[in-house]
Amino acid sequence: MIRRTYAVLIMVVVALGSLTWATHRIFSALDNSEPAAATPQVFQSVLMNPSTQPTDQLRCAVIGGMTFTGFWQALSDRYQTRTGIALQVLSTGEKNDIAKAFRAGGIDVITMHASDTIINLVADGDALDPQPWMRNDLIIVGPESDPAKIVGMTDAAAALRKIIAAKAPFVIHSSLGAQEVLRNICNFNGITMDPDHTTILLDDPQRQVLHIAAAKGAYTLVGRIPFRIGRLPSVGMKLMVSSDEHLRRPYIIAVANPAKIAGVRFKMAKHFAAFLREPETQAWIAGYGKGQIDNQPLFFPVSISLPKINEDSTTLPSTSPPNPGQ
Repeated sequence: MIRRTYAVLIMVVVALGSLTWATHRIFSALDNSEPAAATPQVFQSVLMNPSTQPTDQLRCAVIGGMTFTGFWQALSDRYQTRTGIALQVLSTGEKNDIAKAFRAGGIDVITMHASDTIINLVADGDALDPQPWMRNDLIIVGPESDPAKIVGMTDAAAALRKIIAAKAPFVIHSSLGAQEVLRNICNFNGITMDPDHTTILLDDPQRQVLHIAAAKGAYTLVGRIPFRIGRLPSVGMKLMVSSDEHLRRPYIIAVANPAKIAGVRFKMAKHFAAFLREPETQAWIAGYGKGQIDNQPLFFPVSISLPKINEDSTTLPSTSPPNPGQ
């Protein structure tokens, strides 16, 4: 009897030891885990299991510029007030990261800059119906000495002509968006950049372009928002040219393809995409954030003419969310 009691006690001690060890491993992993990128608003898809999310939420992958500015939260609040549907950010950050999360499934909509990345999601059958709904903009920055004398200009084409005439160096980073904006301005205005004074960085991201441009005493193109709020190091570079609509880039919204990705809340996603493009939302975008970093809104509306949502086939009742399986 005593021997049997000792055996039972030993088994209990071993079981408790195993439980303590497992608990220690779990909490150690939590304590040592890296925080999600840069701001508290940035979430990673691995932190949330989409299958456990409430069905009155629309699951989103969002480019980082919309979340770190607070814009997406304001948009979410507006949409939830209107429909009762919450926007759940499951992935935000760089475009390649959110595209990867979107392909993995469990996300209903994705938005990022117009680019090969989002169009390839459509071409590969992961996403449907890509539509422009908003723009951000770039600015021309340069050294404080301003050899081309362009500071304060609002005409990018005229500024580029002065840069070329002054034989001042110009650096363009590897972002296809920046290169495309520059190419469009040059093509439309018959401008040819001086190859002897133009450097194209094939391998350097936007975060490094200012360092390289500063070292060369060169002008370059960067995003207005990250430069203005200090997410890009200025390293002595100054804002030279802004407020030219030709420096703007569109954002695209696309919905997950229910024929390829299981569990997509397709009707809800289509309704949200239509909401983004309706006149009232576009007017709100045109005013949002004025005075926050300068006298312009954070983002810019697109030129569209559409019927209101309640006249569209994607109509949802304002008080009763749709069946997410539809």
